[in-house]
Amino acid sequence: MFKKLTLTLAAFCAAGIFAAEKAAIAYPGYSLEADKGGLVIKDGSGSRLLKIGRQLCSWAPPVAYPETVTQIAPDTLKVDYRIDKDKSGQVALSATFRATPEGTIFADYELTAPEGMKTGGIMQELQPVGVKKQPELFKSGLWTRDANGGVPYEVRDGYFRGFHGKHASVWLQLGGNANYTSSWAEHLSYKKNESGKQSASCVFQLTPPGATGAEAAALLRNRPLTLTLATGKPFNLWDSGVPEFTVNITNPGSQTQSGVELAVTARDYDGRSVLNEKRLLTLAPHQSETLKFQLPEAERMIWFAEASVKQGGKELLFTRTSLAVLPPHEFQDRENSRFGMSAYFPVPDMESVYKLMRRIGVRILRHGDNRECAKYGLLALDHANVPKAQAPSKDKARLDQILKRAMEFENPEIEFCNEWNMGLKPEFHRKYAERYAKLLRQFRQLCKERNSDIKIIGMGIAGDDPKFVRALAAAGAWEYFDGGIAMHPGRGNFTPDYEKNQWSYLGSIRRFKKVMGELGEKPIHLSEVYAATHANDWWKDSERQAAENVVLTYALGLAEGVASIQFYQLHDAVWHDIGGVNHKDSEYSYGLLRRDGAVKPSLLAYAAVAEQLDGAKFRKYLTFKDPQVKGVGFDTPRGPLAVVYDRTDGMVQSQKSPGFIHLEPWVDHWKTHREVTLPAISDEVTVIDPIGRAPQVKAVDGKVTLTLSGAPLMVYGLQF
Repeated sequence: MFKKLTLTLAAFCAAGIFAAEKAAIAYPGYSLEADKGGLVIKDGSGSRLLKIGRQLCSWAPPVAYPETVTQIAPDTLKVDYRIDKDKSGQVALSATFRATPEGTIFADYELTAPEGMKTGGIMQELQPVGVKKQPELFKSGLWTRDANGGVPYEVRDGYFRGFHGKHASVWLQLGGNANYTSSWAEHLSYKKNESGKQSASCVFQLTPPGATGAEAAALLRNRPLTLTLATGKPFNLWDSGVPEFTVNITNPGSQTQSGVELAVTARDYDGRSVLNEKRLLTLAPHQSETLKFQLPEAERMIWFAEASVKQGGKELLFTRTSLAVLPPHEFQDRENSRFGMSAYFPVPDMESVYKLMRRIGVRILRHGDNRECAKYGLLALDHANVPKAQAPSKDKARLDQILKRAMEFENPEIEFCNEWNMGLKPEFHRKYAERYAKLLRQFRQLCKERNSDIKIIGMGIAGDDPKFVRALAAAGAWEYFDGGIAMHPGRGNFTPDYEKNQWSYLGSIRRFKKVMGELGEKPIHLSEVYAATHANDWWKDSERQAAENVVLTYALGLAEGVASIQFYQLHDAVWHDIGGVNHKDSEYSYGLLRRDGAVKPSLLAYAAVAEQLDGAKFRKYLTFKDPQVKGVGFDTPRGPLAVVYDRTDGMVQSQKSPGFIHLEPWVDHWKTHREVTLPAISDEVTVIDPIGRAPQVKAVDGKVTLTLSGAPLMVYGLQF
């Protein structure tokens, strides 16, 4: 599309400088030209697409106006800015815009600013002229093989904003915070450089009008192909039938790509290869091929699919996703369920998310609008924070805002504030506990004035932290917790039944209950429980470990009698970067779903344990002749249920070590699998695995032999 530099550039003078009105770079497909008040990008016909104008310092007075445009090379324009509203007289800004024949424009800015000037909110004015700015970002992740042989993961490849026109599109690779945006501007992130000045950058990519964000990213990165894998189904989830997916491979450039080797594979949860196909392709410029593949029919299963392309024997890129079948199920005791969800995003849309949460057994939401949630059998509490170091003069307005929303959303209870104790030194416990108690009194008085009977759940405590909890009680906060108190039992590289470490699940719960016994019993809400799957992180779970640990998390939580168990969270990514990718930040890996909404094994595990504990009542912790066999017993409407597992391999899942890797989700990570004979009460025993499959095992003479490992099994038909 953009092959050769044309001779339509303005006459180049001996010094290499052009007059502002003449400065221009033109290629067959587009041009970048000086324009009054900035630069303008035009398509190949000369139609205006996007104007690049002023820069505004949102958190400081100065405004930078493009004043002089000079051409310092055939492919580069330099812009010098006039600075208005600069009382210091020290602010200066210049920029260079380098345009390539491939349709890429690199913008680099250099700012001189005095000490103390706030540059964090600088916005670049971008005026759509012949294009329409798209509200949704394309958040590109590049699948990457782990250097140590661990599980592959996505690396951030760039966030792109599309400006679509009739004859061409402009894609902006953002140079700043994606959330700082408006109809006319985008954020630039300025950082100090070696010269002591500040630098920022962004990149524009011209594409044909129908090109996707993936194609724009490939053109910008000089990748010859794009590769995507999709199902068209929300969450890649079926309730029956034959799952299928498509692989799309596109040549976004102007050169034919021949000898393209496409490989498509899929494995099921048991590691069986169910798909292994290869194709040899040739793709003309801008050609796209879409191929469809099917997986075996199954009643309940998850598959892991991968597509990769090679050229000349070298892998160019690959992509992965997962697909699952989860049959329909209606829960019978939703009103008394303690299964919850701490956070969720509207991906792909809110209705689909509500329906999914209903299907997997979620009853309680940490936040939400009951006018909508109730339609799906969900009960939304509320959760709101007041900054612990906020100026007291701002408290009244914030409390008013919190209560107004809770009343509007018809929330019956509110978890009031969050993790003030995280990183708090003991000498500050009393100070912030007293501030918190004061806020509680103010909030309760406000409730009285507004005739609100909302109950208060004490703030989510990070870990069991008995010292801070006692400080809250001493400050007078205890009497206000008519809805209970929340706690976040963080869990590291241990199974949920481990107790010794501070960041152990069962240990945190039991230590917290002990403090409750001292201070006065309150319902305990586990408003954040975790099974994070940050790739190759020794402190986090693998995807298979996460599924197993979700089952134990809920079985043990119900056994300990907590009021709610709210999983953090439904989707990968974070609230300020929904659908985003950041392989360096484990906060992006806490979901039961991948960032694009594809199901993980842990979502099937959530559904499985919710189904089996529907209407269940804890009976007792089980003991067996073999001390390594552990269990939790429940009475259910379907009969006695035992959650059993073997601890021969211990409760510590991993050790911190250089180059630590996780195993693939279809690989059983337990070393020990033992046949154990247990007493049975029927001729057949139903054995349900962590993803909910339920084979029957025959019992003989009142005994049944099960193969146990560290993975919990949910079993009907055992005698206990």
